[in-house]
Amino acid sequence: MTYKQWADEYYESAMNVKARIDAVREEMKIARADKLAELNNRLSVMLGMYYDCMDIARDLGRRQGEC
Repeated sequence: MTYKQWADEYYESAMNVKARIDAVREEMKIARADKLAELNNRLSVMLGMYYDCMDIARDLGRRQGEC
């Protein structure tokens, strides 16, 4: 597997997480107050996952150019 392929996989994972983030944000618009804390926690974890995947994809993409 090349760095580019690896970077593409991480980018695809980030986009999958982003789609779920968008769904949770939509759910938050109509959620009851007692459910909002749980959704906020879920959103926080998913945002961390998204940013990690994007950072790794970017770093792997840079390494592709170095090899």
